[in-house]
Amino acid sequence: MKRYIIIFLAFISTSQTSAFAQDNASTLKEFVKGIPSLETEKFSSIEGLNDAAKKKASKTFTLTKDNIAEALKASQGKTCIVTVENHTIVKFSDTKNCTSSGSWGACMPFGEGFIQNGSLAPTKDYINNIIGRPDTQLRTLFIF
Repeated sequence: MKRYIIIFLAFISTSQTSAFAQDNASTLKEFVKGIPSLETEKFSSIEGLNDAAKKKASKTFTLTKDNIAEALKASQGKTCIVTVENHTIVKFSDTKNCTSSGSWGACMPFGEGFIQNGSLAPTKDYINNIIGRPDTQLRTLFIF
């Protein structure tokens, strides 16, 4: 009897994980609409989207406090995605709507994105509030 219960619980756990992956894939596909080079790519996680963006972006920056101003200047008038490792993704295209950030030392644009906490939780704010303060986490800006 215990064996059947364990098998049943394992099946439920696998089904829930698959459902999360399916929901995340759909959410991320919707997120990249309007970026033609990413619309045809297949990915089901922020990590997968990150890999696809590395191949398709016209320019890429690893964001640091020292290069953020240069990166944001290069992004003006373009569609951009910022990822924080494999748990956060944010998109912005209007760099004129920005707020000054003391920790980054730059005017950070408004963005929309997702923070992964099991499923993808939507967020809208100035990107400094989404991507956090400069630290050792890998933050990558992809310009399309």
